[in-house]
Amino acid sequence: MSRKIAITFNHLSDARMERIRAAAEGFELVFCDKGDEAIADCEAVFGHITPEMLGKAAGLRWLHTQSAGVDSYLAPESGLREDITLTNSAGAYGINIAEYTLTLTLMLLRQMDVYARNQPHAVWEMVGNASTLYGKLVTVVGLGDIGGRYAALCRALGAKVRGVTRTARSAQPGNADELFTADALDEAIANADIVALCLPGTPDTRRLFDRPRLLRLKPGSMLLNIGRGTAVDQDALIELLQSGHLAGAGLDVTDPEPLPASSPLWTLPGVILTPHVSGGASPESTYDLIVDKFAEYLRDYAAGRPFKYTVDRRVGY
Repeated sequence: MSRKIAITFNHLSDARMERIRAAAEGFELVFCDKGDEAIADCEAVFGHITPEMLGKAAGLRWLHTQSAGVDSYLAPESGLREDITLTNSAGAYGINIAEYTLTLTLMLLRQMDVYARNQPHAVWEMVGNASTLYGKLVTVVGLGDIGGRYAALCRALGAKVRGVTRTARSAQPGNADELFTADALDEAIANADIVALCLPGTPDTRRLFDRPRLLRLKPGSMLLNIGRGTAVDQDALIELLQSGHLAGAGLDVTDPEPLPASSPLWTLPGVILTPHVSGGASPESTYDLIVDKFAEYLRDYAAGRPFKYTVDRRVGY
C-alpha cells in the first residue's frame, strides 16, 4: 500500500508542485480540499484539515499547517490527537506581515486614515502636523520572525526599539536596542510611543493587555495588533481611544472576528482596521516560502529524521 500525503494548500504553481514532488520521493501526493474524504487514507497533511476529517483520519501522523498560528488546532474541539505531530509555517510570513505593520505605523503617524476618509468628500485641507517614526520609541511585544523583522524596519527608519520575548535570550538581537522578558512587560512599554503586538493566541497572551496595562501606555501613544485580537481587552481599548488617552490604533485582528458592525472601532478617529489580512492576503513570495518550508520538513520526514522544530502544545507555538 502506498504512503499518502494530502496537500490541501491551494496556492500551488507548477514550480511549487515540482518542489513538493522532489521532496516526496516514495509518497503518493493527494491534492484535495481540507474536508475531502481522501484525507482519511493519508498519513500526513500539508495545509489545513477540518475537525471532522481529523476524526476520520485514523492513520494521520503529521500535520504541517500552511499558517504560522495553530491556536485553532490546540483547542479541545479541534480533535487533534496527541499522537499527531504538529508543525507550522512559522518563518514564512515575517517579511509580508512586517511590511504590513510598518504600513500601519506610517499611515497612523501621517494621519493617512483621515485623508482617506476625506477623499470621497473632495475635502482638500491639511488635517494637522504629521509625525515621523524617526526618534520614536517602539516596543515590539513578541520578537519572533514577524516582530523581529518589524523591529528591524523601525530601527532602519531611525526609531529606538525595545523587544519583548517570552524567555531570556543569550545574546542581544541586532533588531532591538533593548531586550525585555515577559515578566518585565510593564517596564518595556513605559514611555513607548508605539506598542506593537506580534503575539500568538495562547492562554498566556489572552487579555495580556487588559485595562490596567493599557492605562500604563504613554498618553498619546498608539497600539498596533497584528497577532490575535484576544490579546487585548477591546472594551478598554475603545474607552481609552474615546477618551484620548491613546492617539490611535492599527488593528488587523479583533475580538470577535468578524468585528460586529455595531463596534465603535469602525468609526473612531485614529483607528485603522483591516479584516485579519496581514498574512492571509499574501504575495507570491510568501507562498514560495511556505512551500519551501514544507519541502524541507518533508525531506526530513521521508528520511526518518526528527524535525528541526515542532509546535510545543504547552506554550501554543
